[in-house]
Amino acid sequence: MTDHFLDNYVILDFEASSLWIESWPIEAGVTWFEQSKPNTWSSLIKPAPHWNKQDFNVFYSATHRLSLKDLRDAPEATQVALTLISHIAGRTVVSDQPDYIQHWLAKLLGTIHLTHTLSVVSFDGASREHFSDEGLRIIHETLSGQPEPRRAGPDSARLASGWAAALKEENKRSTLGDSPPIP
Repeated sequence: MTDHFLDNYVILDFEASSLWIESWPIEAGVTWFEQSKPNTWSSLIKPAPHWNKQDFNVFYSATHRLSLKDLRDAPEATQVALTLISHIAGRTVVSDQPDYIQHWLAKLLGTIHLTHTLSVVSFDGASREHFSDEGLRIIHETLSGQPEPRRAGPDSARLASGWAAALKEENKRSTLGDSPPIP
């Protein structure tokens, strides 16, 4: 297994105003890899002026412990979109909820007039593509042992920790398998 294949991926997560069709992102978080080491960036998002503020569901947002008041002084949606682009450019975007993430990514990138968004790939599908059954078991074990933070940056970092643990174990096993037997 190539050690640095993870460098081609970025794990993206959003927290949002609601799960309704007009929902919009309130927080973005990404974790990307450099030489298979994870790096995380996240930011709250001040709602764009044209986003429907009526779509902010206080009960849904309570799970993230975020309110509209928390977003008032957040970076503008356009600035978050530009920063996000710099982190995802040239990488395959992965998420555990690709349909929702695709919607919120399109909404955010629309603030900088990018109408064609990148496809968001399923975390499970990308995991199956690159890891053995043992690696998949380690990913599942790693993730099931961690609570979901319900914040964008820590959520993307949590998924990355599953891949990092699986890669470490698979590299260890391949190194041991390449070694001559001890007499």
